[in-house]
Amino acid sequence: MLRALLIAFTIAWEAYTIVVVSDAGVGFVDVALLVPAAAVLAVIWALPSPARHGSGGHRLGRLALWLSFPLLGAALVWIYLSSQSPSNPLFRVRFHASERALTRAARELAGGEGHAENVRIGLFLAATASVMSAEEVRFLTADCGVVDQCGLAYRPRVPPTGARYTHIAGPWYLLYEPF
Repeated sequence: MLRALLIAFTIAWEAYTIVVVSDAGVGFVDVALLVPAAAVLAVIWALPSPARHGSGGHRLGRLALWLSFPLLGAALVWIYLSSQSPSNPLFRVRFHASERALTRAARELAGGEGHAENVRIGLFLAATASVMSAEEVRFLTADCGVVDQCGLAYRPRVPPTGARYTHIAGPWYLLYEPF
């Protein structure tokens, strides 16, 4: 029973981590939840199980598991550092899977009401979607750090200037919106 709960919690942690790091940014609260949960899971999975206790072959497996923690930690740090970048592979997959829906939503928003809240577009959930000008539609999808927000900017006519924008593909840019 406990093993089934541990497996379920591990799968839930992995799924939540993929959703968080594949968004336009990663917020402080998410990191504050995910990193300690990863540490707890790593320790629990590395502890000897009563069912495996007498077997010497499992000692090598536990050693390999413990040695893999620095590698997994480095991978987590790399993904976190690249999470607010179009080079993040998880973000790229999510963006390209959603690009048509995002483009359609940006065009509809620009030709209609001009503002929407809590709207799902493809694989992204935009807290706010707004027409900023004739040149830009913004979808703010994630917190970045403690109080800033990140999202996507659709700029089909004029490329943006400034450090807040990073080109993704076509008329799409990753947007960093400071508080």
